[in-house]
Amino acid sequence: MTIRIAVLFLAGLVGLSACGRSADFEPAPRLARNPSTAERLSTIGIAQALMHETDVLEGMGDRAGAITRAERVLSLELSEDDPLREPLRLDAYGRVAELALADAEVLRAEVAIERGLAEVTERSYFEARLYMVRGRALEMRAATHRQEGDAALADAELRAALEAHEQSIEINEALLAGEEPTP
Repeated sequence: MTIRIAVLFLAGLVGLSACGRSADFEPAPRLARNPSTAERLSTIGIAQALMHETDVLEGMGDRAGAITRAERVLSLELSEDDPLREPLRLDAYGRVAELALADAEVLRAEVAIERGLAEVTERSYFEARLYMVRGRALEMRAATHRQEGDAALADAELRAALEAHEQSIEINEALLAGEEPTP
């Protein structure tokens, strides 16, 4: 079972609240009512299926379709105080960024990364993963600059990539140590 599915399953058992999010990743107002347990679990089930479809479509070579599925997770209704909301959304942003990088769409990846990082309220594996993907995006930028003959800019991008990877490592090390670093 992947980490993503395990986290979704465990958080689904805890029970979740619902709230709107628009497809363009902008926050929506909280719902005025408390959703039922069945509604909360159904939301988690939809997220799990969408992320699984993302993986299947990627395996079929349909990265555009995979990105669309991952972005749909961002439209699911989860309240801001839902313990699964942030990991679920950060995971979706990370998948969008990874898929965009696989198509050499560095800017699209960077937008997904920055939107995800803007939503971080507590340190987690999912935040660390976004920093790792940021490093990969910077590595791609560096390769492009090197091909264009700009070695200095390529080296600057690689130094920034190393910083992003180090940030990812620091977050995960702090989590392993039981520390609660603040974002």
